[in-house]
Amino acid sequence: MVGVRIFMHQLIKDDLTEMECQQLIRDFRKYKEGKGLPATFGRDVPYDHTFNRQYVQLQHIHIKRNGQRFPVRVVQFNRTSGSVLVYCPGYFDKNAYLLIAIAKHFNPRKPNEINDTDRDTELMAIFEQIAEGFRERF
Repeated sequence: MVGVRIFMHQLIKDDLTEMECQQLIRDFRKYKEGKGLPATFGRDVPYDHTFNRQYVQLQHIHIKRNGQRFPVRVVQFNRTSGSVLVYCPGYFDKNAYLLIAIAKHFNPRKPNEINDTDRDTELMAIFEQIAEGFRERF
């Protein structure tokens, strides 16, 4: 198997410490290489609300932060949280990934709280542009 290549956008670098960035890269690599599900990773799904998000294969995985972990016995699909890691794969190289940002996940119980969540259309448009630029190169 070809090794997984992981790139980090400046948005996520600005949000995490260097140590957190390195741990996230290790966990993401382990996950994408099929070597297990890190205790901090949860449900992994594509954004499919718009055609453009589908086209650039923008995806998100629920994550736990600040030392928190998902219970071991909870299956991946049921592991949800208030934070998501937004990422995309390369277009030409499916083993290349760009970690874009950590965003608040939209809470359907609070439908009026959309700003700065993954339902914020302006924020998602920025993520789409970042993903598109990455996929043009990789």
